[in-house]
Amino acid sequence: MSEYVQFGLAMALMIAILLGSYWFVLSPSRGEKQQAKESDRQAN
Repeated sequence: MSEYVQFGLAMALMIAILLGSYWFVLSPSRGEKQQAKESDRQAN
C-alpha cells in the first residue's frame, strides 16, 4: 500500500475511535437523564 493510503486509514481509524468514545461517554448520561425524568413523572 502507498503511504497516502496508510495515512488515510490511520486517520479514519483515529476518527472512528474518537467518535466511538464520544458516543460511549454521552450515551449513558442521556439514558440516566431520561430515567430521572420518567421517575419524576411517576412520582407526581
